[in-house]
Amino acid sequence: MRSTRLLSLLIGGMLVAAPVPSQNVNPMHPEPIQVQKHTSPEDMRARAANVQLQKDAKELSELCTSVPNDLAGVKQGLLSQDVVEKLKRMEKLSKRVREQLTQ
Repeated sequence: MRSTRLLSLLIGGMLVAAPVPSQNVNPMHPEPIQVQKHTSPEDMRARAANVQLQKDAKELSELCTSVPNDLAGVKQGLLSQDVVEKLKRMEKLSKRVREQLTQ
């Protein structure tokens, strides 16, 4: 009984101590480890700012193209509330775009 325990312990120890083929590492030429590069908070902020800058510039461009048609109505004596709101929005967007570009 004691010899079977000793034998099973010996066999178990040999199995645990046996080298696993996937752990075969050549210390002279190790394989490069593939790691995922984590972006820094500064990179993430810069990317987000760039995306926001693009959105703001696109919206500003769309507003600028729509205003001349609205101003044609002003020549006829029709001033809609929408024109005033568009102009205010254009001011805010142009200020934000200018600030982002000069940072």
